[in-house]
Amino acid sequence: MLGVTPPTVTRLVTELMDSGFVSETSDPSRRGQKGFPAKLLQLVPESFLTAGVFFDPDQMYSCIADFNGNILSEEQSPLDSRSFDAIMEQASQSIKNQIISINITSEQIAGCGVCYPGQHTGEPGRVLKTKQFSNWPNVDNQRDLAPFFDFPMYHINDAKAACLAELYYGACRGYQNFCYIWLSYGIGGAAVVNRDLYLGHNFGAAEFGGLFPKSKPRPSGQNLLDTLQADGHEIDRLSSIQNRHLELPVSKQWIRTATDDLTWLCLVIARSFAPEAIVFGGTLNSKIIDEIQCQIAGAKQLGEDFMIAPPDILRATTDTKPQLGAAALPINELLNPSKFRGRTHRGEHSL
Repeated sequence: MLGVTPPTVTRLVTELMDSGFVSETSDPSRRGQKGFPAKLLQLVPESFLTAGVFFDPDQMYSCIADFNGNILSEEQSPLDSRSFDAIMEQASQSIKNQIISINITSEQIAGCGVCYPGQHTGEPGRVLKTKQFSNWPNVDNQRDLAPFFDFPMYHINDAKAACLAELYYGACRGYQNFCYIWLSYGIGGAAVVNRDLYLGHNFGAAEFGGLFPKSKPRPSGQNLLDTLQADGHEIDRLSSIQNRHLELPVSKQWIRTATDDLTWLCLVIARSFAPEAIVFGGTLNSKIIDEIQCQIAGAKQLGEDFMIAPPDILRATTDTKPQLGAAALPINELLNPSKFRGRTHRGEHSL
């Protein structure tokens, strides 16, 4: 199909094997058959290491992972400060500590992904500042992230990074087309088409939160906090929401309303994208996400006149480790065929 000759394939594969990126294994389907046994090729997971950093207004999560999504080292800590420089210094030091702890060098890291909340703007490389990071300067992600790290940097917002984790390692590994609804302080979204993260113009595709104006009640974590505060409960962080808060009448009403709103959103997605699945995840209290996903998945239909089989409504399985989505970003950029820009050389960070 590619018009590549067998000798060329053999030469390229031999290079990859000699470099330790690819290994041979026996084909179990040919066991016991006569003749020269066929060999299968597989990537060596530990030959391709990535780093990932996720932070929201409360916590920072970081890790070093291999190609298969196995986390070799990870850290979680509260943010020391919400200033951009302080967060980047904290993230950089965390990755450096982990490199030392697992006895590798920075040259073995193919790249580092960084993700955090924010909607992409019309200017590539920038995201809108959220309420909690309102004191940030106008950050150009590629330019301003690079000085803090020793390897190539990649950035995308939190929802789209989480979507990559579900695509490669989570609930959606068996799906070709799906959409992700990310519930955190805000409402994020992402779409995968033919197993490729669809970003649209300036990374603006599937920003589902924009369908719910911030000037009105919306199914976001910040709105839940505002609702609880208006009811006399002094809570300003999602991480402070406890089970007792979920039993409050005001919380139960908020969850019912949020479920109705998100059912409508699933209908919009089903009508416009027609995906195989819609997956829910995020840093909102996991019991709330569980309940919303269960209610929508159990509904007889998404809406009036929607007569076809609805998409599968799934619960994300990797959102408890949001740094894994960030770590998947270099893998997606460097190994996804749709991103191919040239040969990658071991020990070099250029393409």
